Amino acid sequence: MQRQEGTTILEVLIATMLLGVVAVIVFSSFGVGLLAASLAGGMNTATSIAEETLARLTAAPCGSSFQQATAPVPEDPRLARYRREVSVQRRPGANLWELTVTVTWTQERRERSVTLATLRHISAACEFVDQ
Repeated sequence: MQRQEGTTILEVLIATMLLGVVAVIVFSSFGVGLLAASLAGGMNTATSIAEETLARLTAAPCGSSFQQATAPVPEDPRLARYRREVSVQRRPGANLWELTVTVTWTQERRERSVTLATLRHISAACEFVDQ
């Protein structure tokens, strides 16, 4: 009996199965990458909102005007899912105010949040005019 050269049907089936497994792994990694990019976009937007709010607060001339310096989140429909909370607390002793901004949103069925905080020195002139 002579042996014929070439590939058998079994070898072709095994190679096809291996190719299928590799293809599934590669395509699922694309999905994970897209999800990560989406989450990063949400985090970036929330951080931008928090940074803008902190910038407005630190630019306020005196401590009592902090609440007036907080502008509402723009009415852009893409930003409707973001909620911003601002906390302004005076630190005892020094003329320091602790400014904290927390931006919360829901993405991929989970509540996510970004919190930024800073300290702001209030000059004696603000204390003198009772602001």
